[in-house]
Amino acid sequence: MTVAERLADHSHPRLAALAADPGGEAAFWEEIARERAPLIEADPEWPGFSRVTYVFPLPEGARHVVVNAGFGQATDHVMERVPGTNVCHASYRYRNDVRTSYSFAPDMPVFSYDTASPEEYAAVLAYFAEHPSLPDPHHRDHFVSRAGEGKPDNLGSFLALADAPDESLVHKRPDVPRGNIERHLFKSALMGNERRIWVYTPPGYQAGEGAYPVLVTFDGGAALTSIPVQRLLDNLLADGRIRPAVAVFVDNPTDTSRNDELPCNEAFAQFIETELLPWLRANYGVSHAAADHYVTGVSYGGLASMWLAYRLPHMFGNVLAQAPSLWWGPGWDVGKPAAAQTIPDEWLIDRYEAADRLPVRFWIEMGLMEHPSRMLSPSRRMRALMEAKGYDLIYSEPNGGHDSALWRGTLAKALAAMMPPAA
Repeated sequence: MTVAERLADHSHPRLAALAADPGGEAAFWEEIARERAPLIEADPEWPGFSRVTYVFPLPEGARHVVVNAGFGQATDHVMERVPGTNVCHASYRYRNDVRTSYSFAPDMPVFSYDTASPEEYAAVLAYFAEHPSLPDPHHRDHFVSRAGEGKPDNLGSFLALADAPDESLVHKRPDVPRGNIERHLFKSALMGNERRIWVYTPPGYQAGEGAYPVLVTFDGGAALTSIPVQRLLDNLLADGRIRPAVAVFVDNPTDTSRNDELPCNEAFAQFIETELLPWLRANYGVSHAAADHYVTGVSYGGLASMWLAYRLPHMFGNVLAQAPSLWWGPGWDVGKPAAAQTIPDEWLIDRYEAADRLPVRFWIEMGLMEHPSRMLSPSRRMRALMEAKGYDLIYSEPNGGHDSALWRGTLAKALAAMMPPAA
């Protein structure tokens, strides 16, 4: 049974009324502004599901709007338009435990990533370089995160149905002690570049009074803002659910460098082993034991986490991989569509399959709304081989997509499960 699908034949009663009286468009938007969007109804045919209708005003001069509904391809999500109005709409069925972000893309090129030609793919890359997706002006739920120095904040619109997991740990709580964050510029001779890193030390941290566990987190700026990991650490620690830990947030030196550094890059593994961790150990009171070292990331960052466990099991005894890009293979070109790629798929899974079981614990998760063959299938293959080899593995498939709206809540669960308080 699918957890999310487009409903081609459903019209919300408010939209049906507007179609009968297009002159009521102004009153329609006034009602939406009061009662918020998207429009949500219980699904009488599918217990445990809801019908969700996104609405968005067609911008002046635009021809169509694509809604990013958390899954699928652009071809699946071109919104319909109520005749005689600028009201665009699209209806879906979601399972009631969904949590996803959504946004709107006026005049986005309509294409399928799986079958796109190089010209179609170049057109969509050019579109997003100039046209960021738009939030819902009437959203029920949202999250604001910083986009970077000199850039406006990101405003994300969220859909969270009745059974969506609680995410209160992601919000700043005024009644809990907060850790300290120090920013550094870190120059790497191996990588030939310089990047920002941030080091989080927990409340009450004393460098000479213990060997703290270490959490290495990729996509450092995004992890501090879109997730944000430091709030999870503060709140989980205040609730007595994790050990005090030192976290290092490793940023990407350029806007495109993550595409080269994070996917199974040997030089990047050496950078972590011979430059970053020795520096951290020299400057902070952290443990040197692999059992006390954790690494986490999302997408390519999840792949990098599993790569470091494979390459450096003597340094990292714990992996928290969220939506790892296990489909990846050497030679992948981010500038080309899938149909134009010729790579050995699932390269890292093959390495794990051929190797003896590593002394590493794993948390691996993949959202149920992810691409079935590109994301879900490789993660299930990895799960099967790890279980066959007897790995210490916690594997889950929460209801969401490739999305920080999902990851922030599941990372809180992962930290609590993998880094419990000392006995």
